[in-house]
Amino acid sequence: MKIPIALWLAIILAVSMPAWGECPLDHFILGCNRDGIEGTADDKVLFVDSWQKYRDSDEEQYANWFYPLNRSIFTTYPCRVGEPGFDTFQADNPSARYTYDPNCALEGNPDVDYRITVECVALSAGLRAVHKDYPQFTLDAVGQTFSHSSIQSLRGDSHMHMSYQAVDGTSLHWITFRAFDSLEDGDRYEPSPPFTIVFNVEPLAGDLVVDGRVDVADLSQFSRYWLSPDSSRHSDYCERADTNRDGSVNFADFAHMASNWRMTMDK
Repeated sequence: MKIPIALWLAIILAVSMPAWGECPLDHFILGCNRDGIEGTADDKVLFVDSWQKYRDSDEEQYANWFYPLNRSIFTTYPCRVGEPGFDTFQADNPSARYTYDPNCALEGNPDVDYRITVECVALSAGLRAVHKDYPQFTLDAVGQTFSHSSIQSLRGDSHMHMSYQAVDGTSLHWITFRAFDSLEDGDRYEPSPPFTIVFNVEPLAGDLVVDGRVDVADLSQFSRYWLSPDSSRHSDYCERADTNRDGSVNFADFAHMASNWRMTMDK
């Protein structure tokens, strides 16, 4: 059978493309040394690059500050979305568009020299995060964890997909993670700051510790990012502290928070 030239080209392109380029889903990228400069204070501090966070939130990229949950055929947790997943920076494959960054890559071998563990530190009622690939696990309570490094070592791949599932597709839902090195007797990396994913509706401006209200906890978080030089999509605009996404956390953002002070969103 004669194969059309167009099909041959498609096959060649699919084989030659790096795996990352083939994945249309959003991913957090785990790494260290956020500023990429050796000899600075953050060299051994874990961070999560959020460049793709909410990229696929709407028909227009980055239009929303949340992921809409879609109805499924399942009766339990019927509203779902399959992103974002997790990956790591690496120093071996320069053709990988998103993950290649030797300055931010973890040093050594996963689950041998470090064990990057992701912990759920906050979760709205009626939401869970599920890893449906091997090995399967579910996070549905604060304090639960999974070892990204162990999965990477087991499967030989740092690229992980996740499914986020909720009981409804209209209420404000959120899950907050942090990454830390859980290797016994290991002190190679310091924990990352927390990072949050929001679903269905955008939180109130200033609701940084997402829980549907703006209060002292949010003000404390805001002060952490005050005048930060690192406001961009890579940090999700300082985890939404940069409310107008102008690249700076300043008085304009404080005013947005103040306008919602003590307000509560219907969940």
